[in-house]
Amino acid sequence: MLTKRLLASTFLLAIAACGDDSSTQCVGHLCGSDIKLTDADGGNILLEYIYLDTELQAIFQGAGLPAGTTTITRAIAYFLNNQSPSNNPLPMPGVCNSFDDTKGWPMFAGTTHEDLDVGTVKITGKNTAGQDVVINVPKQAKGLDNIGRPHDIFYQTILPKAEENLQPNSSYTLEIGGNGVIAQASLKDQFFMAQTFQVSSPGFEENGPLKATADFPVHWTAADSTNAPMGTDVLGVTWLVDSKGSPTHMCPTAVTDGQFTIPAATIAEYRRVATARGTNPDKVILLRNAIVHRVARLPNGSSLSGDSANKRRVDTLTVNCWAQLMDCTAN
Repeated sequence: MLTKRLLASTFLLAIAACGDDSSTQCVGHLCGSDIKLTDADGGNILLEYIYLDTELQAIFQGAGLPAGTTTITRAIAYFLNNQSPSNNPLPMPGVCNSFDDTKGWPMFAGTTHEDLDVGTVKITGKNTAGQDVVINVPKQAKGLDNIGRPHDIFYQTILPKAEENLQPNSSYTLEIGGNGVIAQASLKDQFFMAQTFQVSSPGFEENGPLKATADFPVHWTAADSTNAPMGTDVLGVTWLVDSKGSPTHMCPTAVTDGQFTIPAATIAEYRRVATARGTNPDKVILLRNAIVHRVARLPNGSSLSGDSANKRRVDTLTVNCWAQLMDCTAN
């Protein structure tokens, strides 16, 4: 299991921008830093540029976003102090990983953990017009985040018109305000948003269906992220997400592969999981993503829990995403 987990980690963390407590940055696989794949999960920051198909546009508008919202920016963050020392299972490349079976990252935190208040969280960079932007990610009360993960403390925002907040093929800086023993930190260019790519077969407005009796291939045309830091690998990740917006399966490959075939068994499993969750098994949200994954060190001092060895890995996921609502049938 450890060998498989590290293999998956090597694939997923093929590019990492690593920072120590002084915010020193580097580029390359773990950069020779002291951040280890076996370090406990210290948090996760998700930054997304999402294109919505017509059906999802209507759902988001029904939830309060302005009419005409075709794209959104979504940012979700959590930070952890104490946690069971073993990592959550990391996704394996080339297959569809079932979160309900594996209880794996990034959908599940360790069974023993403490959510952490880090003060303010914001992301800075430029939008598509080249203007400076600040994305404030407000702290939320205990509850579920937008993809269904439970937290005592987390940070989240959803903003219309992603082009007014983000620019594909660009870098963004993470700013943590600090709170008590959590130091203020500025992790420059911690995020890199991959260039927009195109999806096909199924087309963006097609509804499928996905059938539990047949494999379902999906395709995209990879785009060159010309401003990416040297050595950056962009992942092409296909997700199945239930009708309430919580992912059930993650299927990672290289974005340059341009395709992934979702096995019939995975679609059948999706229907079982959706039913068990109390969501509609006849509907599935299909995501096709270009993802850049990096890691940094949680900027905590040795006084945190009195443990000088309390090293926590913070993962940042920058996602360029096409999201569409599709039919899903048993036969």
